[in-house]
Amino acid sequence: MNNLEQRMDVDCVWKGGPPTTLSTHLLIYNQDEHGYATTIAGQALIGDERPIANFYSKLMNVPSLNFAPNHNWQESYRLYEVWSDSGQRYFILRMPRVHDVDLSYNGLENDHSWLYTYPIIRDIILILNQYGVNRLSYMTSNLFQLHKQYSQYGKLEHGHIATFDWVNSDSFIKEYFGTKAEESSSEYIFSPNVWMWCKLFCDFNYNPKKAEVILCKGDIHQVDVDSADSLLNHITTTYGLPVNEEQLNSITKQATDAVMNNYVKLDLEDEQDDYDMTGWEA
Repeated sequence: MNNLEQRMDVDCVWKGGPPTTLSTHLLIYNQDEHGYATTIAGQALIGDERPIANFYSKLMNVPSLNFAPNHNWQESYRLYEVWSDSGQRYFILRMPRVHDVDLSYNGLENDHSWLYTYPIIRDIILILNQYGVNRLSYMTSNLFQLHKQYSQYGKLEHGHIATFDWVNSDSFIKEYFGTKAEESSSEYIFSPNVWMWCKLFCDFNYNPKKAEVILCKGDIHQVDVDSADSLLNHITTTYGLPVNEEQLNSITKQATDAVMNNYVKLDLEDEQDDYDMTGWEA
């Protein structure tokens, strides 16, 4: 039986009722990032799990067209529950798309970002506070390093990961290659949705212990398998989350087919009720 929970700008539908309250780490990614590195990594971590909640808001960037019988599910953010090898609970928040960002160095070009993004993030954090979420990690790619106007900012090499924790904002950015970590003197730049999630989590979460970005190398390849592998290696090593190899292989193939065919419906294991709620515009 579904359970509806509402805040000012977000409606949450719990599938089968709300979860128990337990110390929980929230892992977030945007499925629509260039290169699909976070999509591949995220789906491999979700595996065969079904969504435990859908988040809806009039402020979300939702396409106007849809399909039948293969529904395009971009009308909501979806939340999954997974467990680490040590028994730690994780929620994975999968966002099908966020508002577009103009690459202009003039920040005023994206002055709508705060208006449409802040209320969604605030309300989701307030909802999840009740169920024990006290840590956040946002997986993303360093796509700015592909653009000349941002050449003065940090760049990552193949296989490297950078992290920064907003809760401990006086700390340095850490760069990882495997399990080896070094403090970086580089300054990195983040898109609105990334830094807003981390900064707002620090202020609106009841007991924030971590609000980090996990940054992989951006790549010109349309299907960035190497960066997805780097993300998964870091997350499994650091947090002990298992990887579903079958889903990893499946979503990698589907993303590759999507790029080759320009448009394809991707089966991302998201049936809702008795309907096939699959589909994704690539």
